[in-house]
Amino acid sequence: MSGKTPTASARRKTAPESHARNEGLWRTVLAGPGHTLADAFANLEQAPQVWRHEKRDLLGARVMLTPAEGEGYWELTRIRDDFYVILMNFAYKNPRFELVPGDGLIQFNFKVSGDMTLEVSRHERLRFNRPSLLLWGQPPGVNIGEWSARERMVAISVRPEFLLGHFLTSIVAMPPRLQAFLEHSCDQLAYCQVPLTAQMFEIATKLLNNPYTGALALVYTEALTLELLCAAVGSFCSSLAASSAEYTERELRCLQAARGLLLRQLSPPPTIAQIARSVGMAQTVLTRAFKALYGQTIFDFSLRCRMQQALILLRDRHWSVERVSEAVGYRHATSFATAFRRHFGIRPLEVRRVKSSPTLDGARSTKHSNS
Repeated sequence: MSGKTPTASARRKTAPESHARNEGLWRTVLAGPGHTLADAFANLEQAPQVWRHEKRDLLGARVMLTPAEGEGYWELTRIRDDFYVILMNFAYKNPRFELVPGDGLIQFNFKVSGDMTLEVSRHERLRFNRPSLLLWGQPPGVNIGEWSARERMVAISVRPEFLLGHFLTSIVAMPPRLQAFLEHSCDQLAYCQVPLTAQMFEIATKLLNNPYTGALALVYTEALTLELLCAAVGSFCSSLAASSAEYTERELRCLQAARGLLLRQLSPPPTIAQIARSVGMAQTVLTRAFKALYGQTIFDFSLRCRMQQALILLRDRHWSVERVSEAVGYRHATSFATAFRRHFGIRPLEVRRVKSSPTLDGARSTKHSNS
């Protein structure tokens, strides 16, 4: 599709200051900092070179990175007023930060490869760096931050009503994990992450490798997008049919106590044996039930809590790397720095160079529907 991309002059109209491109991702480039997906697509419609399919009401364009930024592109397609598709296939030279305002849509993010960190609240970071499906519902007024340096990913945003009306007969027939995104309160962010099936991976890869141009490319994107959504919704329905473990009220209280202990005790992090003794559960039952209920192993959850605290201490309190490493349970700063980079994709010393947004301070409480 390289023959039909917005020209440099067209991009300057949507981002008049050259440095604006260097401070965000595609929303910032097309509409400016803090604008929504709909704002970005509204500006895309005004670009002089846009792909259109009038009879099917399809609109699309590709936004290329400049050589100074890196290599690759974003490809954006609007399928009527029902849903938006973003194909991300890029590698920046330096990580970028962008504020993502809530728009009331449900987003399906099919990660093929890449590395992204989402600041879902002031004290909650989500690393999205392996092939998987990340689903979230972001109400208006709830803002999150997004860091990224390289991506091969398909993001599909739909209205909740469209998902309910076209893919399932009623909200009663919808799997509980999807119901959460239709019923969540107006001031809460809901999200969950599940493995990417082989079918989803294949369809997403086809979308990223679209062989066509112009109107034909738009029809191809529309067809595969519907197929990809069917695969995603179908996977949730299949998981509903599968048998799941049930836990007693006492076991649930013990698991909640275990989670609370991991949140409080960061240095040194408690061992599984210590947690089991503290909450009164057998180690094997604890480890199996914790992962089933919270979607992560005890080790992974503990590591995420420690890394999130480390990020806060580095960014907000400006602690030294040595002091932070000790505060989150590492004996050696080099071991901490290695773990931090593996978790977030950047070194601890780079944290202060990445622009954060004060509007995240006002973000409302989040709800993690990963269980």
